Amino acid sequence: MGWSSSRWAPGCARWPRRPPARFPSWSPSSPIRRRPHATGGRPDWPPWAYNHPTPHRPTPAVRSPLHKHAQETYNPPTMPVAPIRAAVCGATGYLGAQCVEILDRHPAFELAGLRGRSSAGKTFGAAVPGSRVSLEVEAGLDPGDAQVVFAALPHTVAAAHAREWLAGGRVVVDMSADFRLSDPADYARWYGLEHPAPDLCEQAVYSLVEFNRSAIAGADLLAIPGCYPTASLVATLPALREGLVEPAVVVDAKSGVSGGGRSPSLAFHYSEVNESVRAYGVDGHRHKAEMLQELRRAAGREVRLTFVPHLVPMTRGILATVYLHPAAGRGVGDVVDLMRDLCAANPCLRYEETPPATKSVTGSNVAAVNVTDQDGMAVVTVAEDNLVKGGAGQAVQAANLRFGFEETAGLPGASPWP
Repeated sequence: MGWSSSRWAPGCARWPRRPPARFPSWSPSSPIRRRPHATGGRPDWPPWAYNHPTPHRPTPAVRSPLHKHAQETYNPPTMPVAPIRAAVCGATGYLGAQCVEILDRHPAFELAGLRGRSSAGKTFGAAVPGSRVSLEVEAGLDPGDAQVVFAALPHTVAAAHAREWLAGGRVVVDMSADFRLSDPADYARWYGLEHPAPDLCEQAVYSLVEFNRSAIAGADLLAIPGCYPTASLVATLPALREGLVEPAVVVDAKSGVSGGGRSPSLAFHYSEVNESVRAYGVDGHRHKAEMLQELRRAAGREVRLTFVPHLVPMTRGILATVYLHPAAGRGVGDVVDLMRDLCAANPCLRYEETPPATKSVTGSNVAAVNVTDQDGMAVVTVAEDNLVKGGAGQAVQAANLRFGFEETAGLPGASPWP
């Protein structure tokens, strides 16, 4: 009788408890490898199944696939024998919870501890409905024996503990705004607070992955960009760096309510948000500071930025519409070609032939991009999930680079539709 997916489907009553004779190399002491959904593994399969090819997809003896963005044979980094132990601080907020879910399915990271104040003493599954993570959320911010700390904390909290975490030999991946600005004076101006660790600001690396890979790979303090800046900078940095557009940028961006966090707030109550769209932070949203910092670095000169965010009645998603004037002697076609090449070279960017919808990227670590010509103006639209590519997904993507893993390891790359 042959081995078939219909006869031996996982969960089937006839699924064997031990591998059949065709897997003679297996023994009870064989190491166990976790494989996430994205690569074909299933958490409910027997442990031995992860060490052998699936019945319907045999593994070739020599495997050196051609990366879709490379011109030569590509050999992805191998995962470590022992997983990297990760702690998530601020684990039950929207951003922290998304980070926990990604790390739980990651083939190379292992959740070593969850820290949170409001849900301390509960299991993560009790604090975050629908999660299968059963670790208990503990009070305090001690990461224990974790090798990397993912911090999804209110402003200044991560900065107050970062020195201690780093001194313990840990990598710190901060998803707050604490280390995004290299000048502590800018932090005080835009956030109204003195920075708790100003000397660490220069050490931190702004981790917009597609534009700063080499620095991320050697850094121990990673500053993850904000959700609005991620979409806005993907739309603007390439053309500014190449001198294709004038240094005057207009960004009109819209975000779902999850960007406001999980703590109750009148501005995000259902009856306040439903059937309504409003602009906010028109006189200067705090994310403008890091956007200006990165735009000036890319252009090598002063850049004028008009940034207006809007709150829309949806849970997840950001749509940034960016208006760029082509420089003298340049046209919108140059910007189109540049963005096509950018997306082809980066696995977490996707070029669309029409302006993307936020629904097309919901739940994924992909930003969808389009450039359209309107009367000689380059109109660039970028859609992302604010909690994944605009937050926790980008944090894990940066950590993958830092630890030498495949950049997309453990990250969701597709969205459900509709």
